[in-house]
Amino acid sequence: MENGQCAFNQIATAEAWARGWTLTRGKARPVNQTYGCKIDLGAPDHLERHVVINFDTQALRELSSSLTVPGTWLKVCASPEMVAPVLRDIWTIQPPEYLMAAALRKDAIIARDDYQLSIRTSSAVTDAELRSKDGQLAARGRVAQSNGFAIFDQIVTEPEHQRKGLGRIVMGALSNVSIASESKIGVLVATEDGCALYKAIGWTIVSLVTAAVIA
Repeated sequence: MENGQCAFNQIATAEAWARGWTLTRGKARPVNQTYGCKIDLGAPDHLERHVVINFDTQALRELSSSLTVPGTWLKVCASPEMVAPVLRDIWTIQPPEYLMAAALRKDAIIARDDYQLSIRTSSAVTDAELRSKDGQLAARGRVAQSNGFAIFDQIVTEPEHQRKGLGRIVMGALSNVSIASESKIGVLVATEDGCALYKAIGWTIVSLVTAAVIA
């Protein structure tokens, strides 16, 4: 934060996250809209996603009222207190999320004798995995490169391997790959639990994100 203001531009960060998320998930590119963008997904429980970057009460009311099909999602860059009163009863608010960003810095990866790190890159997407000596997947994550941004996604440490710093190793490895690809800013959307972990390693909250779905 600088003088109480976030140093990262919310619109640019949210747009980068939407682009990168489609890359990490193998989905079609976002379609620009006045409110942000639309992402077509096609799964029954996740038919389409509308990312509302430019929050406006009337615009959100009109958009949400026009959507009626189950499996339709909203991701709104605003707090639940701002979003919930605008939505009709068919929408179910999800647990809070956080759009976060960080200036990427080269990370010294601390090797562990009890885990093996592997990195695989295909086009703009890189996967990092940590496996135990017996081959069990312990931690993983993905990152996509897009216009100088590195969008981190699916950062997971399996329960039996938590509290060992494995998530930091995965994040560090993906950050180093991103820097080598000339990305300068890391972006992700975190859960409540994840937010605290990312803040501890230098990430900044850019915006609250309120998710809602028509079940």
